[in-house]
Amino acid sequence: MKLKPLAGGLLALTLATVAGCSGSSSTPTNNAPDSGTITVKGYSGIFEDVFKKSVIEPFQKKYPKIKVNFVGSANSAENLASLRAARNNPDTDVSIMDISTSGTGNKSEVFQPLDPAKVPNMKDIDPRGKVEGNYGPALTFDSLVLLYNESVSPAPTSWNAMWDPKYKGKVVVPAQPDIQGAGLMLIENAKAGGDYTKSVDQGVARLKQLAPNVQTWSPQPDSYTLVQSGTAALAVGWNARGQYYADESHGKLKVAIVDEQTIFQINTINLVKDSPSPAAAQTFINYTLSPESQESFTEAMYYAPTNTKAKPSEKALKRTSLDPEKSAEILQVDWTQVAENREKWTQLWRREILAS
Repeated sequence: MKLKPLAGGLLALTLATVAGCSGSSSTPTNNAPDSGTITVKGYSGIFEDVFKKSVIEPFQKKYPKIKVNFVGSANSAENLASLRAARNNPDTDVSIMDISTSGTGNKSEVFQPLDPAKVPNMKDIDPRGKVEGNYGPALTFDSLVLLYNESVSPAPTSWNAMWDPKYKGKVVVPAQPDIQGAGLMLIENAKAGGDYTKSVDQGVARLKQLAPNVQTWSPQPDSYTLVQSGTAALAVGWNARGQYYADESHGKLKVAIVDEQTIFQINTINLVKDSPSPAAAQTFINYTLSPESQESFTEAMYYAPTNTKAKPSEKALKRTSLDPEKSAEILQVDWTQVAENREKWTQLWRREILAS
């Protein structure tokens, strides 16, 4: 598995591994495309709430004979672990997770290729979100941002704001293996002149310097809540959720536009191998990739659409990661390599950063 650079400095996942024959499963299979029950596993919390309202509910109105159950996971690593645990008897049909984790799932045959005839909307997916071998493509585009409380003045314009001594004990960073922490490490590594494909030592050194300012590396319930309440002043987060919570909090939480590089985050939607209801699952996946569904989710939560035919309002699009103001400086990242280094980097964080 490898990543191919694309125009604009972004990346698309290239999969060299082709799934083999399906293993045996004791789960009964329903192959009807317009009826049955499917289980979708994805992010819990506000993502789940908004996804149900803006995507699942309209889908079930269009396909009333297909029942959709959504099971929330705290993060992609937890999602993949649960799918692996059920490989001999899959209980999930569709899984939504970040591209670095889904790449691991594709390679290890947790997922299976989609049938282009059953998921025709795949052909309209932005090249940055296409996955070779017809594996699950990008459902959403997003980017890493700096969140700040309304009390912070002036508004931060650099990641460096988190290192300011006045914010000692007021900064939140979700630690590796969360890709928010990994992303910040890669950004700082690049700023210091490092090449993460060879070493992340310079990024680790920067985060060790940040440690005295960090209130928590494991925010509960999440970074957005801590910043909104004023418990934290600054935090690393995702643009889509940040924009949503900025509205919900009436400006108590704000999203900074940093004058530096950020990372581009992709969530993919995947068909679980030996899915109990593969036909209905692909009907659902095709719907989520449709212009109408993509527009609905963008308007509701500011994830950038991946279908090139989707036309959300200019107002909503400007608040997504596809706004030129947010995507001009994108750090090129081979998420396959990030996935391969996940455990190594996690141990490095524990020794060098979290112990600081």
